[in-house]
Amino acid sequence: MKIGVVTWTLGLTAPAQAIAKARELGLDAIQYAGDFRDCSGSQLRQEAAAAGMRILAIDPFNAGPVQPDQASEQGAIAYYRKVIDFAVEAGHVPVTLQGLSQWTRNCPDKASAQSRLLACCKAVDAYAQEKGVRTLYEVCNHYEVPLIHTSDACRELISQVGGDNMRMILDSFHMNVNEPDPLATIRRNAAFTAIYHISDSGRGGIGSGHIDFRAQFDALLASGFTGDVAIEPVLPHRTPSLPPATGADAQLLDQEIMRSAAAWRSYLGGPVAA
Repeated sequence: MKIGVVTWTLGLTAPAQAIAKARELGLDAIQYAGDFRDCSGSQLRQEAAAAGMRILAIDPFNAGPVQPDQASEQGAIAYYRKVIDFAVEAGHVPVTLQGLSQWTRNCPDKASAQSRLLACCKAVDAYAQEKGVRTLYEVCNHYEVPLIHTSDACRELISQVGGDNMRMILDSFHMNVNEPDPLATIRRNAAFTAIYHISDSGRGGIGSGHIDFRAQFDALLASGFTGDVAIEPVLPHRTPSLPPATGADAQLLDQEIMRSAAAWRSYLGGPVAA
């Protein structure tokens, strides 16, 4: 099990900087929250290989349309095809698709939005399969995305897409908002989950809120989880989605990440430092 960080929380998209920071924090992987507009996939692959780091996924943070009122199915698919091509260059790294829901905001009603999302997911997943890339869909809370707020909704979407290429990302923070029983959610979906995200109830690191991470860890492993984890904390004064603004902020965030990694490693029974 690799322990990484989701790089948007760091405010870094340059591969060398993001990877160097992850190594500095004692981690062994990154979930890269950048895309083809930030660098080349081959550059990302080379930087990660040189540092001995694994790339868990390509997770484009600014994945929505530039002009939401002009979003379209064709535009969404064209954008994500470029992300898939980037992922191929990065080493056939999995790509997250939850950003596709942002391309539905101009739909007249929920039914048409869900129809567009499904069509986009089918087309992008088919293209990803042709290229040898797995797709992932993160279940995010209703304050942040327009669709797919629960694991059940995500499993239904994946079932409608068909095949066995798409998997799920579960996030402790998002589950705390939208899942009535996060532990039951983990038990139902652990074997179907590729990445588990770590952030506490207030979106800080482990121990900053009320989530029982040891219980979630036990539920994951007991239920067949074989994936990796990515730490995704945000400072209280920077929530919901703002990276550090100052050097002092960066130091505080580093502490949240390192404490979380140490706690998770203690559950694994291994050393707390990389």
